[in-house]
Amino acid sequence: MTMHAAVIDTLVLNRQTRHRRRRLVIAILSALVIAAFTLTLMLGQSFTPPGEVIRVLAGEDIAGVSFTVGQLRLPRALLSVLAGLSFGLGGVAFQIMLRNPLASPDIIGISSGASAAAVFAIVVLQLNGPLVSVFAVIAGLGIALLVYLLSFRNGVAGTRLILVGIGVSAMLESFIAYILSVAPAWTLQEAMRWL
Repeated sequence: MTMHAAVIDTLVLNRQTRHRRRRLVIAILSALVIAAFTLTLMLGQSFTPPGEVIRVLAGEDIAGVSFTVGQLRLPRALLSVLAGLSFGLGGVAFQIMLRNPLASPDIIGISSGASAAAVFAIVVLQLNGPLVSVFAVIAGLGIALLVYLLSFRNGVAGTRLILVGIGVSAMLESFIAYILSVAPAWTLQEAMRWL
């Protein structure tokens, strides 16, 4: 009985240690994000003192600084944080869905599908701007559905999904290489910039 109690005490102690470590890591990472966000608002072509940044964020109108901080730096900083959160959530979703800590959209072909669609839109359809992005997002979602359907047999197994995704990704990468090899020089440069 005492041996059983000792094992339970050890397990409880280990769990508490893991929770404490997780909270510490989250606190440190949160502090780093806040520090990077603050530095983004202060640094650029010109340095803005922290006091002026706080006054602009509070709604005060300061000549020159309000435009720089409020119109240029703040939207970019907010979008960078939102993009990072989105990438993190996307990665976690893939890892949970595939039950694999190394899973990511590029492994199962979604990134290749979006890239192939963008290259096709730029080189063949001669689209540009937001239309290329919309085309790429729709194709990425379509490739995700295709990989899911191809790997579905009495449910989706993580390994089957990854193997089908790797195969689809390889085919799409060869499609990209072919389109780039026949592309005119002026569209090739735009396609390479998009990739």
